Amino acid sequence: MGEFSAAESSLLGRYFTNLDRPVFALRNLPEVVKGALFSRYSRTEKSLRRVLLDEFINEPDSGFDRLAGSPPADDDMVAVRRAEEFYERVLVGYGDDSVAELAGAHVAVEQASTLAAKALEDSRIGISPLEKSTRYVRFDRPGPDGRYLYHRGPELAHPDYARAADALFATYSNMVEPATNAIRERFPQDEGETDRAWKAATRAKALDLLRGLLPAGTLTNLGLFGNGRAFEYLITKMAASELPECQTLATDLDRELSLVIPSFVRRALDDRYGRP
Repeated sequence: MGEFSAAESSLLGRYFTNLDRPVFALRNLPEVVKGALFSRYSRTEKSLRRVLLDEFINEPDSGFDRLAGSPPADDDMVAVRRAEEFYERVLVGYGDDSVAELAGAHVAVEQASTLAAKALEDSRIGISPLEKSTRYVRFDRPGPDGRYLYHRGPELAHPDYARAADALFATYSNMVEPATNAIRERFPQDEGETDRAWKAATRAKALDLLRGLLPAGTLTNLGLFGNGRAFEYLITKMAASELPECQTLATDLDRELSLVIPSFVRRALDDRYGRP
């Protein structure tokens, strides 16, 4: 069974380009919702789609219905198609790449290694990334198979790699509580400071100290907002990487962004325009 019920999938399908893959784009959401969604996303273990469902759609106080409104009318869809045709003429027909900086998209990338996440975040001109926080989220929670969450691509299928990664995660996990207790002894609760705030701050300090133990293969989630030109460059750059994971992400990004800003990324993986 998938992550979502049939009813949940029906609700979420309008807002994402897919519901069953780790790379997906956001659509039909107001900018204020997308910004708030990415902000919350960086401080939770939940998937982005689950955050939208639990903390926005199903949360009466969020005002989601008022902000998101109703599904777009047919006239709106016609207008979108006409605008897309115009951008296609300008970008491909006249080669005016600067037009691609005037529209953007929000994309989520889930279960990516820290190494791949850094490659995505390195394209900072035109891209604003927000990654799952190692300061506020514990990274030792096991996956559905009971194993620690780190990249296990075929290029890394070696017992030494798995043993080293498991040992690092086990050390991290075993030290969270002792480190937290030591910090709380060193920094007692201030007068007037709430118990909740003190506990959260000291736990964050402990996780901050221990995050250096997490291997580069640690799986993380991140949200990306960027303009079309920046995404086109990012896809091309990722496709040229020596890392198989980055090459796969290039294909995934191209597929999902082609569903929301197709004219802007059409050339990213095209041999005629310098595909790596």
